[in-house]
Amino acid sequence: MNETFATGLRLPEGPVALPDGRVALVEMDDSRRSLTVIEAGVARREIYRLGGRPTGLAIDGDDCFWVAGGPENSLVRLSFQGRTLQVIEGGADGPFLHPNDLAFGPDGLLYMIDSGIRITELLEGGQVHSDFFRAAYNGRVYQIDPADGRVLRVLAAGLLYANGVAFGPDGLLYYSETLTGKIHRQIVGGRPELFAQVMPVPAVDAFRGPAGMAFDRSGVLYCAIYGHGEICMVDPAGKVAGHIRTDGTRPSKIAFTPDGKYMLVSEHENGALEKITAPRPGLPLHMPSI
Repeated sequence: MNETFATGLRLPEGPVALPDGRVALVEMDDSRRSLTVIEAGVARREIYRLGGRPTGLAIDGDDCFWVAGGPENSLVRLSFQGRTLQVIEGGADGPFLHPNDLAFGPDGLLYMIDSGIRITELLEGGQVHSDFFRAAYNGRVYQIDPADGRVLRVLAAGLLYANGVAFGPDGLLYYSETLTGKIHRQIVGGRPELFAQVMPVPAVDAFRGPAGMAFDRSGVLYCAIYGHGEICMVDPAGKVAGHIRTDGTRPSKIAFTPDGKYMLVSEHENGALEKITAPRPGLPLHMPSI
């Protein structure tokens, strides 16, 4: 049975479990646009009101936050007290369009998903345009040197709303493409390949599909299926191995607690952070010192 870790959140995204039992996340609603730290229940503390539309969060080994979706579609590094340390706005291919999710790799570099469309071209009045599927997406996967604050290369492009990113225990890079229902993987710098198809047909009539992801230690991938109200489990061979229902229909991002026993799922419909017992222990995240 699912528990509710926190409610009253405004479009929560990017949860990261902290060692002391609290959870950091971002709230991307216009009324918040914040980096927030919460405890079980209702206790919450805004670290910083970023502006922009924050959608992704990672923590490095120096206890600093990396937020995707800061002002002017930037990537921002913040101290734990909320002081801005670094701002990255794009690479050689131009400015970021819609930074979405982040993951540090085993090589100490940062990998960022850009959904490939400006949010003003996707939403109107807070609602997704009815012709969203025909928009000109160019979802990309960036490799970023966090120390120098620069984009090293684009690992993939042309994705139809790139959304989630994670590294597996095999050291490979995995990322989701929401509107096609695909999850891709690649050796960093190698050729991308299709890993799994978690939605049988493209999302042409309603905005839905695979979003945030996390791995357990056995190599099973857990992917939030936005609009379907479930977590899809994918085995190491790329086969769907089961589903876990969420209380709300719009789960967005997933994180394991430090002990690996629980999944924390941000969910838009109810403005909640759900806590779900993990079938297997979660894989620890890479958190390199910069």
